[in-house]
Amino acid sequence: MWNLIASWPVVTIVGPGLVLLGFGALSMNPVPIKFALGCLAIGYLVILVRISCWVTFERSEPVWQRGVFVTGTFFATGILWFVSTQFALSRRQPAEQPAPPKVATEATPSLLFVIGSPLGDNQSDKWVMLIQHYGPNRAYSCTIEFVDLDRKNIEHEWLVKHPNTPFLPQGMFDASQASFQISEAGPEPVTASSFPWTPLDPNRQHYLVNISCREGYFVEHWEVTRVDGVLRSRVVIEHGPQWIQNNPDVSSSVFQCQDPEFVSQPLLTEIPKEKHAKVVHPGWRPNYRFEVPVAIIDPNGNIRSLSSVKLPDGSTRTDFGCWNLLTKHFGDAPSR
Repeated sequence: MWNLIASWPVVTIVGPGLVLLGFGALSMNPVPIKFALGCLAIGYLVILVRISCWVTFERSEPVWQRGVFVTGTFFATGILWFVSTQFALSRRQPAEQPAPPKVATEATPSLLFVIGSPLGDNQSDKWVMLIQHYGPNRAYSCTIEFVDLDRKNIEHEWLVKHPNTPFLPQGMFDASQASFQISEAGPEPVTASSFPWTPLDPNRQHYLVNISCREGYFVEHWEVTRVDGVLRSRVVIEHGPQWIQNNPDVSSSVFQCQDPEFVSQPLLTEIPKEKHAKVVHPGWRPNYRFEVPVAIIDPNGNIRSLSSVKLPDGSTRTDFGCWNLLTKHFGDAPSR
């Protein structure tokens, strides 16, 4: 039986047949590369073993002649094997590359957000918070939850120090948050509403704004720091957690702005004992030099945010970094 299996007719069919089967597999799509390499390897091995056995056991030539023949056979078959393997590997399809991050192509949302400024003077202890419109379209059915994070942190610190008191004492702390309902607002006018606020430290402020409108839920983080006597700001508006979960490969950012000079400060842990701001009249004063940001109440009771400053050389400055949000509309592009 073994003689039959190792006979020339069988080997002549099996060896070259496996080699041809390996090359045939390379024409398939996708290419079964491991199967093709296996067929080539076994086919060449069968041919090589049969020729070696034939020369060694079935031929009567001198040993050195048979050795030369076997060596040449091994060398030639090895070259064919190597070339065939390299050809097979060249047919290997490249590994799939990870898909690049998706680029946000959704329409720019229309929503409301909060930005504020000192009232009456850049050093004022009273601020007016403006609910501004963002986006190319009108915003509908908006709920604004404004949270003063400094006041919230002080409340938290008090509860930690008084573990036996589950609630804050009534009247000990001023309000730390406010809510507003606005049914509809558009780009004109940019300010949908306003409300007064007294920061604990006007030179260091942290706010969180939860925004729910018809086009989705959004979160705003707004910080203010006075750096070298000048108020600097950072504003970041992002999609809410549910949107982020449904769009893991898309940036959650809707809008962000940060003054280059801005330096973030830690939250307050206690109410400041010293007041760093001053009490001023919120109205217009002639021949008075106002500094941006600042808002005043005009004779008609309307809130006006300063949008330009006359410089000593006679020119007018109208660009104030993130404070442009007080007077200019943003998000007009239909998509980003």
